[in-house]
Amino acid sequence: MSASPNRQYHDRVANRYDEIYKGPRWDAWYDISWDGLKPHLPSDLRAPIVDLGCGTGKYGLRIAKSGYTVTLSDLSHGMLEVARRKAAEMGLTERTNFIQADIGDLKELPRAHFALAIAQGDVLSFAEEPARALKEVRKILRPGGVIVASVDQAYAAILHYAEKEDLEGLEKLLMRGEMEWLANDPSERFPVHTFTAENLRSMLEKAGLEVLDIFGKTVLPFKKLEAQFQDPQATERIMALEKKLCRKASALGMASHLQFAAKLK
Repeated sequence: MSASPNRQYHDRVANRYDEIYKGPRWDAWYDISWDGLKPHLPSDLRAPIVDLGCGTGKYGLRIAKSGYTVTLSDLSHGMLEVARRKAAEMGLTERTNFIQADIGDLKELPRAHFALAIAQGDVLSFAEEPARALKEVRKILRPGGVIVASVDQAYAAILHYAEKEDLEGLEKLLMRGEMEWLANDPSERFPVHTFTAENLRSMLEKAGLEVLDIFGKTVLPFKKLEAQFQDPQATERIMALEKKLCRKASALGMASHLQFAAKLK
């Protein structure tokens, strides 16, 4: 069976993925993501953690470096190989496990086991059926376990479709929350599911999860401000503004992504 477009794309870019998302702007992005994740790390270093859609291990390896044992899982074999290599270079082999799996089918992972699941990089948005994938995550969390994840925010793509004068794409986005990963190679394009804060909260609650936090990531257009991130003082000012805005309900529709934390009831 041939690889899915999602897997095909991520296998191809795996070895240069870290270079794509490198620089002061992305450092600020990761700092914001980590700030939202850190409060949900278990107090017990023995508590098992899983990084779903781990990519090259940006978050999972940082957690393992803090003393936890982490299972890193990804649909892409290429991404897992990069993460495995980085774990060895960091001396984290004994605190990391690697499993190739789609977030929509986690039967290879133990049930009711993990204290924390993370799914950064919009893994749920890339899942064929996000609601089903969330139920799979629920199965592997222990009672009281937490998921911290990010998804694409629906309204962020409005300008893209408006500039293209693509009314069909705009209707699909706003009525069904669907768009497409715009890879240059058409064979690597795949559906992307987007969310408003309201329908994200609804999906989480329907999956039997208690919402702990939802914030915009980021409300300010970091890409348009990229040159400012070369200046540490300007970066501090931008980050202060972002932190003032990111949890305001009225500002969430301006965010490119949403990050959430939710607990298994």
